[in-house]
Amino acid sequence: MRTRGLVACIVVVLAGLVPGVGRASADTAFSCTPSSGTLGGLQVLRHVTATTEAGFDRVTFEFATLPAPAGVGATFTVSAATPPFTSGASGQPLAIGGLSFVKVAFHNGYLQDPVNATPTVSYAGPLDLKLGLPVLTEAAVSDASEGFLTWILGLGQKACWRVTQSTAPVRLTVELQQRALPVTGSPTPTLPLAAAGLAALIGGLLLRRRLAATAKEPSP
Repeated sequence: MRTRGLVACIVVVLAGLVPGVGRASADTAFSCTPSSGTLGGLQVLRHVTATTEAGFDRVTFEFATLPAPAGVGATFTVSAATPPFTSGASGQPLAIGGLSFVKVAFHNGYLQDPVNATPTVSYAGPLDLKLGLPVLTEAAVSDASEGFLTWILGLGQKACWRVTQSTAPVRLTVELQQRALPVTGSPTPTLPLAAAGLAALIGGLLLRRRLAATAKEPSP
């Protein structure tokens, strides 16, 4: 029995060391700098889900993978975005709610199977998600043409992101965490309210005494 238990432990440890299906890779910290990477193959979007977690919001893009020619593979970039936004090749204005924005752009990413005459897979979900989460308020497609698929994330406040990739199926997860704006200038010491009131009272009394003394002085 002890030998079997030892063998089982060795198998578990080795399984953790060998790259396997479904394992995820992620940035360790939230950052406001662009994040990019590769997904491989041609990626057709299947699902978009968004949730709120402890301390951050999360949006996940799930894909179906189609074979790609040699040297061709899907890539992604997550970066800050600045309005105004337009809708694809039409150039029509695209209004997205939020005070801050993040762009999630895929190259060789699609809403529908680009290979087969009769599509084998496609995205059937909404192109504009009104989410109303603490950080993530809205997510909408701004472009889906010629192998470019772009989502704009509208945020209710300034936030940084952390990107996670996983396989089987391919998923890209973007976690958004509120960013505290930096304090600029010299720190101002705080004064308790009671002390401030007392200082104002003393200052007023001194001023009254000074005015009274001035009034009593004989005119030259």
